[in-house]
Amino acid sequence: MSDVKYSDIELAWEQETANENLQDLEDLKLSRMISYLSEVRVSLANTKAEDQLQADLFTQEALNVEFMLNDLLILRQNKILKDALAQRRPIGTMTLAEEEFYNRLLRGVEGHQEFIKGALIGTPPSATKQSTRKKRKKGDNKSDDPPEEATDYVLVRFLRPIKDAFMGLDEVTYGPFKKEDIATIPTENAHAWLRDGTISRVVPEELEAKK
Repeated sequence: MSDVKYSDIELAWEQETANENLQDLEDLKLSRMISYLSEVRVSLANTKAEDQLQADLFTQEALNVEFMLNDLLILRQNKILKDALAQRRPIGTMTLAEEEFYNRLLRGVEGHQEFIKGALIGTPPSATKQSTRKKRKKGDNKSDDPPEEATDYVLVRFLRPIKDAFMGLDEVTYGPFKKEDIATIPTENAHAWLRDGTISRVVPEELEAKK
């Protein structure tokens, strides 16, 4: 059973709707909210045909939770978009997927501002793109090739030990890790562990504050 109750989802949704700034939402909590919705749907599917009242209750609960989760995530999406356009970091904790969304938006905004600056000094758009590409490929004789997409990384704390080393998506070996170890690993490798509580994200500022 999920550790989250209906009232927890309702509270998170109400706080997000009531505040202009992004509220805290971690991957594990969102995963538990999604699990709760799945459990309600399973309960509905397992309800006997003759128990219409119980079926109606589960149906309404599933609809309510689905609406709140959808609205919650869209509200958060719009807040993140607004902050990225203003080139400021959202105040609240983002999930890893939201962090990636924010970083892509921010890179896009910064890139477009470079285009605007280039336009104002008379630099053709194609020249601006070529200049950016060459900067990315500095020191590479094949600067005309499209740059490889960089691997994103995330700083995490291990809440459970990882006894075996593993190969990251960047083809680098990581681990093993003990409980409370802090490490930087590829974002794609972190997704599942964030959802099941194996790791939690670490904000660099928190480490500095503890020194």
